[in-house]
Amino acid sequence: MTITAQTAGDNGEGERFAEEEGTKRNRKTRFARPGWIVASLIVANFLAQLMQTMLNTALPQMMFDLGIRADRGQWLITVYLLVTSIVVPAAGFLVGRFSTRALFFASGGAFIAGTLLAAVSSGYAPLLAGRLIQGVGAGLLMPLFQTTILRVFPKEKMGAAMGIVGLVMGLAPALGPVLSGFALEDRSWRILFYGVLPIAAANLLLAYLTLKNVGERSSAKLDLLSLLYSSVGFSSLLYGLGSFGGSGTAGYALPAIAAGATGVTLFVRRQSRLAEPLLDFGLMRSRSFRLASWIGAILFFVMIGTELFLPLYAQNVVGLTPRDSGLMLLPGALLFGLSGVVSGRLYDRFGAALLTRLAFGAIAAALLLLTCSIRLDAPPWLLTSLFALFMVGVGFVMSPITAYAMSGIPAEQIRHASPMTIMIRSFSGAASGAVLVAVATPVTDLSALPVPENTRIGITAVFGILTACAAAGLAVSLRLEGRRGRGQGAAGSPE
Repeated sequence: MTITAQTAGDNGEGERFAEEEGTKRNRKTRFARPGWIVASLIVANFLAQLMQTMLNTALPQMMFDLGIRADRGQWLITVYLLVTSIVVPAAGFLVGRFSTRALFFASGGAFIAGTLLAAVSSGYAPLLAGRLIQGVGAGLLMPLFQTTILRVFPKEKMGAAMGIVGLVMGLAPALGPVLSGFALEDRSWRILFYGVLPIAAANLLLAYLTLKNVGERSSAKLDLLSLLYSSVGFSSLLYGLGSFGGSGTAGYALPAIAAGATGVTLFVRRQSRLAEPLLDFGLMRSRSFRLASWIGAILFFVMIGTELFLPLYAQNVVGLTPRDSGLMLLPGALLFGLSGVVSGRLYDRFGAALLTRLAFGAIAAALLLLTCSIRLDAPPWLLTSLFALFMVGVGFVMSPITAYAMSGIPAEQIRHASPMTIMIRSFSGAASGAVLVAVATPVTDLSALPVPENTRIGITAVFGILTACAAAGLAVSLRLEGRRGRGQGAAGSPE
């Protein structure tokens, strides 16, 4: 008995010692050079966000080389956003289930594989498959990036850390069309994929040297039925929305939309019954999160649509080269990055309501003026100025509305809010390309005017819709209250 008691005591001391050592190691990982730990994640997410919009400027050239129309070409952009929105909910689970390094190398490997397949593709189908695989990698990277940032930076540096997240998530998509415009001058669109490949590969080496495993791992199991419902639901819904304007696919639109709506409904219902849902739709009980989600969805619909159709208009109607088209977008991209930084500081002083209303007013005004300026001989300086005004407005909405959304969420639900926000915005961006091309294609085809005048008519219709959407965003912003969200009290009950 004496020996047994002594052994138990030794085991207890050993366990306490191991626990103390583990705590010290975790504390060392958290505070020792956090910038180096997340360096590879910053690079990987910048590349993933860059590839989200990099094809916008290249799309006219790609459509010509592949012999496809806009209704098929837009899927090269849309499928990336669609897959991202589907993968993100599962990624929130995977971040807890697998180690940081394992998940990073899996996501980075998928991104590189998709990029290589797209670069060497001989036709539309393998190129589309490459973009799909890229989207899988990007969807895994985003939640991993944000979660690791929260885990390795101390509280006193969290503001600067989240500023890095905002800069990567916001500036990279804005720079995508600009950089591709410069790269495409007298070069094939394949240079976009070949240019990203060595950087992504070198970043894997950086991760091998600097990335650490952080956070605790859980033993939760992935609900495959939820993943099936969301995959079938969102993809069918998007396919149906994009089929109205497609040649020979309009008859599939309504059945696809019905199937998609059914899948999404089943997905939402199942989440309410799971102890650990992929997405916690209970977040929508928070008024601030609900309003911010609507505004975020509208913002991304308008932003992705504008960044897709403005280069198409500049090259196919006005006759600008890809390089000139990129130069046209450059001031807007730079001002977007600056306004994102400034808006974060102004939010602390004035709150989200005033900033969002003024910004959506600027967005709606810029889009209305763009709609009125769509003609064959529009001066590039005018397009540059209006796009710059538009991007300043976007920058002044994005950061404040994200902070407003999180302000009404109880602490225990914060980990669910990021995947939900990314999913909503990614799907809205994907829907933008599908829906707007579905509008532009039949309007262009039904016009009796010659090329490029008929293309101008279709693009004018698109910008009219984008203006109406911006006005809707302004109307929703009028419902925002106070300096912070007031969606839930401390106990988490709905307001």
